[in-house]
Amino acid sequence: MNRRIILIVIVIVIVISSLFAVLYHGGGSSSIIHKKEYNNNYQIYTLFPGPNSRFNLIANYSSNTAYALALINSSSNATLMASPFLWNIGYALGNVNMSFYHNMLHVAINLTNIQKISSNDVDGYPGLMYGQELWFPFYYHTKQLEQLPLPMIISKLPNFYSVLNFSVYNITGRIIDFSYDIWLSQNPNITSLQYGDFEVMIWMYWTKNLTGVPYFIYTGNISIPTLVNGTIENLTWEVYVLPRTGSANGWTGIYFLSPKKLQGEIGVPIAYVLTNMNPFLEKAGVNIYNPNEYYLDAIQVGMEFTNTTQGNVNVGYNLYSWQIYIVENNSVFRS
Repeated sequence: MNRRIILIVIVIVIVISSLFAVLYHGGGSSSIIHKKEYNNNYQIYTLFPGPNSRFNLIANYSSNTAYALALINSSSNATLMASPFLWNIGYALGNVNMSFYHNMLHVAINLTNIQKISSNDVDGYPGLMYGQELWFPFYYHTKQLEQLPLPMIISKLPNFYSVLNFSVYNITGRIIDFSYDIWLSQNPNITSLQYGDFEVMIWMYWTKNLTGVPYFIYTGNISIPTLVNGTIENLTWEVYVLPRTGSANGWTGIYFLSPKKLQGEIGVPIAYVLTNMNPFLEKAGVNIYNPNEYYLDAIQVGMEFTNTTQGNVNVGYNLYSWQIYIVENNSVFRS
């Protein structure tokens, strides 16, 4: 009798294990690749957090601190730059506090009586930078991963996911976007931006709808295999192009908007996005982009925010990690 019970228990365990394996691997689904399926196809390099001791980077509207900089060490022998980057605030009370502690970055934006420098919605973009920006505000070349040495010709980039683990909060005012701000140029040693350079923004979490916004041209949708909390989902992102930013000689902006507000562990295949932009740019009349001629100069991560009509804003985010997944083959992109 005891042997029969043992055999029954073993059979039950085997059945449950088999069901779990089927469920975990997606049950034959072709649109989602679960994490276990591609675990052996990439190498992970951690940009953040690193071995820095706890410190705060506190900024207000004054020119002395609005663009304050800090050097952040990674766990992969690379560095990042941090800045509150309050580029559109001429006056405000309160501060922006970028606190590095307990292996995380906590950004708290608490400002009142904001007076903008320009009519642009955006007040600022507190965040981190990896790569080379020889223009305002960083003027810096961070220490690079050997596997991703920026600036780098786009067509020569490895297949890689940039993976963030983050959360946001919004009490007063508005989060415009939590995003990547990526810079491309034909000459990585430029010290100012102009027409011929590209700004690529990937909005993972956003509240500002670009439909109908003057000068922004909707150019279609792109399916991007996006890592969302452990699985790859083929999300359909909207694409908008701003042919000129600010003036007739302004750089070109291209914006990718997620179909849903993403938080948690979110990964985007940066090289995949950059090599598939041309059809969208051409629809907006921009015919100068060539992945064989343009460099990926830098990748920024941060939050664009704006104030209420009373000039107040209380928003922020937590960044728990920023990792680079170097993909060894194209299997992670299949659907």
